[in-house]
Amino acid sequence: MKRREFLVLSATFPWAVQGLAATSSQATAHFLEATVKNGTVPGAAIVASRNGVMRFEESLGTYCRLDDRQARLAPDTLHPLYSFSKLITGTVVGIAKHEGRLDYGDLVSKHIPEFTGGGKETITLRHCLTHSAGLAKAKSNSAEDAAGWNTALQTLCAAEVEWQPGSRTAYHGWSGAFLAAECVRRVSGLKPWTEICREKLFAPLKAASLSFKLPQAEAPAAIVPQTAASKPLPKTAKAAFPYAGQPGGGCFGTLADALKVLQLHLQEGVWDSKALISKSIFREIHTVQYGKEIQAARAAGKEPAHEPWGLGPLLRGEGPAFAAHKWFGFYNQASPGIFGHAGIDTLIGVADPKTNIAFVFATTDSPKSSEATNKLRVNVTDQVFEELA
Repeated sequence: MKRREFLVLSATFPWAVQGLAATSSQATAHFLEATVKNGTVPGAAIVASRNGVMRFEESLGTYCRLDDRQARLAPDTLHPLYSFSKLITGTVVGIAKHEGRLDYGDLVSKHIPEFTGGGKETITLRHCLTHSAGLAKAKSNSAEDAAGWNTALQTLCAAEVEWQPGSRTAYHGWSGAFLAAECVRRVSGLKPWTEICREKLFAPLKAASLSFKLPQAEAPAAIVPQTAASKPLPKTAKAAFPYAGQPGGGCFGTLADALKVLQLHLQEGVWDSKALISKSIFREIHTVQYGKEIQAARAAGKEPAHEPWGLGPLLRGEGPAFAAHKWFGFYNQASPGIFGHAGIDTLIGVADPKTNIAFVFATTDSPKSSEATNKLRVNVTDQVFEELA
């Protein structure tokens, strides 16, 4: 069990080792240890902070990599962030808006002229970032290289909408984030998405481990979910990580660097005394985009057709919790401003502007069922908030 405490030396969140962790991390450490020992998952890791101080960092158990099924999990392990990547992509879109390159109300076809037909003409960037574009079932493609990216784009340009854009939300695994990223590329000289993210977000945060690039074969990158013991390990990184490069699910990094993205949001876009995104844009990102529709449905005694999405993160919002809040881990938390994102059934990142608490939690394999995933995530969130609040 490895434990460290980090202290912010200014309000801009640089990390510096300060010694052993506070004793308040003991309960969470024991909870994770029990989760690994009882066989729920082979490994689990967490980083958590409050008021810009990383209060604890735990890495327990093992993970699977290309050359070792039971590598020891450590703070420098690269985790596949899966759909937490959507929060990263939404953040980069916000930076592009801050720079005056695009707006959330822009039609996707304004930036991607070939994106027409099939009812797609009314789709906006806002729809793409709120899972309301009506392209939830579009088949995913690898986007690890230029050829794969172009094939994915062609797939979406040929797709037809499944419902009137904006009329409801349903989770878009890859299409919305991809289109938003391509719009950013179109106003950025068609630079590769990996370069844009590094230049605009990862480098300013000094989050060197974060990348949409395919991990090198020798990198300590976790294969998640793990390859079954009855099957051989993948022979190449490309075979192990076919989702690399996708703006909606293909980012990798350490949990400590992923935590910096949450902290940037808690600091309303300011990092190292520089505004990467204006506060007004961050307020827009952290506003439930279909709040009026949700309230109207509840007032009429109906189930809302929309979930409380911001422009990238899922928000807690006002009123009763949604089922999605279980999957994202903050079902039992009532603070309206709590936000975060999940990465399949193996990772969540959650933050609360009211308490200034943020954490990222990951497992190195699936917890086997949706019920087990929900229970584990909600319990972890409740444990962290109870300790640090």
